[in-house]
Amino acid sequence: MAIYGDSPFSREDASELVGIKTSVGGYFFDAYLLIDHESRLTITDHPVEEGANITDHSFVEPSALSMEIGMSDVCSSLVDGQFAQKPTRSISAYDTLKQLQSDRIPIEITTRLKVYKNMLVETITTAEDFKLAHGLRATVMFREIIVVSTATVALPNRSSAAPHKTGATNRGTTQPTEDNRSALRRAGDAFGISPF
Repeated sequence: MAIYGDSPFSREDASELVGIKTSVGGYFFDAYLLIDHESRLTITDHPVEEGANITDHSFVEPSALSMEIGMSDVCSSLVDGQFAQKPTRSISAYDTLKQLQSDRIPIEITTRLKVYKNMLVETITTAEDFKLAHGLRATVMFREIIVVSTATVALPNRSSAAPHKTGATNRGTTQPTEDNRSALRRAGDAFGISPF
C-alpha cells in the first residue's frame, strides 16, 4: 500500500483510474486541457570524421512536459479525500502543485502517450479572473531529472604495495670537458654577440 496525495490507496487502485485520467504524482486533477510532450536530441556542431561513432556527437536532453490543468470547485474528486484540505478544491489543487514544487521530490507522471519517471515541477503559471472564480486553470512545466548510479572501487593501500618508481635510463659514462675558449669569447657567446 502506497500513499498518494491526501489519501492512501494502492497502485492497483491507481491503475484502474489511469484509464480514466492522467496522474501527476498520484493526484488526479479534473481536466487536462493541453499536454505538450518535449523530447530533444542535442547534436554537437563540430565536424564528425567519417566512420566515427555518431552517438559520441549527440545526446538526449531530459524530457520536458507542459500540462494545462483545470480544476472545478463543483466537481467531486475521483479519489476520496483528494483536494479536500482547503476551503475549495481549486485552492487545494494549487497548494498541492506548490507543495510538489517545494518538496523537490521526483514524481511519476502517467499520460496516455508515456509514463514519465523522476519529474520535478519547474514552473507553475496561473491567472485569476472573473471566469475562474470557482475553479483553477494552471500551466505546469515538468522537467526530468537524470538519475545515474555510481560504483566504488577499492584501491590497494600504497604503503602495502611495492613502491612506485619510474624507469631509469642508462646514460653511459659521462666525462667533463674543459672549455678552451677565451674569456672574451665566452662573454660574447653568453650575450649572443661575436667579439670578432
